[in-house]
Amino acid sequence: MIGIDTNVLLRWLVRDQLIGEPALAQSEALSALFDKSEEAFFINEIVVVEIAWVLKQRARLPKARIAEIIWGLLNLENAVVKDRDILSAALQAYSEFPGDFSDHLIGEINSRNGCRTTMTFDKAASKSSHFTELTR
Repeated sequence: MIGIDTNVLLRWLVRDQLIGEPALAQSEALSALFDKSEEAFFINEIVVVEIAWVLKQRARLPKARIAEIIWGLLNLENAVVKDRDILSAALQAYSEFPGDFSDHLIGEINSRNGCRTTMTFDKAASKSSHFTELTR
């Protein structure tokens, strides 16, 4: 199995849109690696969170497009995604409620570890059933 870092996946996902011409060559190199490798590719949760952040903050993509890209990552052929079911549930909540993807992942992880709620000051995240807004 081969681990994939955030910057590698981002360059493959966005081609040259964020970085310029060098990213296109890097994207093509990764596509060739994906096509030729008989090994699975490992994507961990931190990579997925970082991708969501970059797509929102740097690429300024709308939430629906970010969710679409992450769904695609979770379903890549020949990819082993750490905690895919937790990421999928967090992505579903991200699609349905205000808040960042990382907020919904935190809520989902906490819920699955026995927390009845997660306290937050984040008004957007508190719209999800996993959170309770802590008043200031």
